[in-house]
Amino acid sequence: MSLGYAGHARLEAEDDEIAIYSYTGENWNVRDEDARSALESEEGQFTISKSCLIELAMHRKVKRLPDGRKGRVEKAIVRHPNLAGMMDRGDIVVDKLCGVDAEAFGYRPSIYLCLLRHVFESYQLNGRLPEKEGFVV
Repeated sequence: MSLGYAGHARLEAEDDEIAIYSYTGENWNVRDEDARSALESEEGQFTISKSCLIELAMHRKVKRLPDGRKGRVEKAIVRHPNLAGMMDRGDIVVDKLCGVDAEAFGYRPSIYLCLLRHVFESYQLNGRLPEKEGFVV
């Protein structure tokens, strides 16, 4: 049974074209405290081109309301981007892997992928890039 992973990202720099995030990860499956703290202390970094950010999709339809009349209803739909395609095109660049991702390269932990999904979702919901983002799995 897996105990879980956590990731934290912080916006370091931003201009009109790119945003640079530093990030760290935690692997609670590592039993040795010294090894775990060594992995957690190593920061990673990724860069996002602002041209690849996607906007929130709005779905509009006519629906019968509780009072019996018809009305327009809007629903916000968060779109999930193709992160692998963006990385292949160079829109997203992982400059350095954090300690957890570097140690587990090739299998389970991809802390940066989870953080990128959260950054894109937060951008769609709030209309701006988040200063801090995190997750626990």
